[in-house]
Amino acid sequence: MSTTTSTRKHTATTPAPAPSTTGRTVLISLGSAVAGAAIVAGLAFGLGAFGSATPAASTTTPTVVPSSSTSHHHVTPVTPAAPSETIIVLQRELGQLNYYEGPITGVMNEQTVQAITYLQRDAHLPQTGTMNAATQAALQHMLVSGNNQMGGNS
Repeated sequence: MSTTTSTRKHTATTPAPAPSTTGRTVLISLGSAVAGAAIVAGLAFGLGAFGSATPAASTTTPTVVPSSSTSHHHVTPVTPAAPSETIIVLQRELGQLNYYEGPITGVMNEQTVQAITYLQRDAHLPQTGTMNAATQAALQHMLVSGNNQMGGNS
């Protein structure tokens, strides 16, 4: 009888590493930052011709820096929006028409967006909550002619 020994070495095979989700996370974060910046820019440009020659304040969006697995993520904090003369005028004018009842802050807040939406509703415009040319024209018309929409029993 002959015996044979195997000279074949057994090596443990390790499964391929799972695809990293870091790249996907960075892309989602960057996409969100770009979308947020587009919304802010839309508000700024939508209000740009309104009220004052002072441009709307710009905001800083967070910056995501890709990192290796051994270091930490670095995120630049978001700077709060500075008050805008344009928004101050908007809040005052919406307040004159009893659409806005909040503090005059110069910062676009939920109360300002809601007031714009109510104005758009009463002017029979699409209720987007953002200022555009048609909303601006309706606001100016109501300021000149009075807001007969909010008069109640007139």
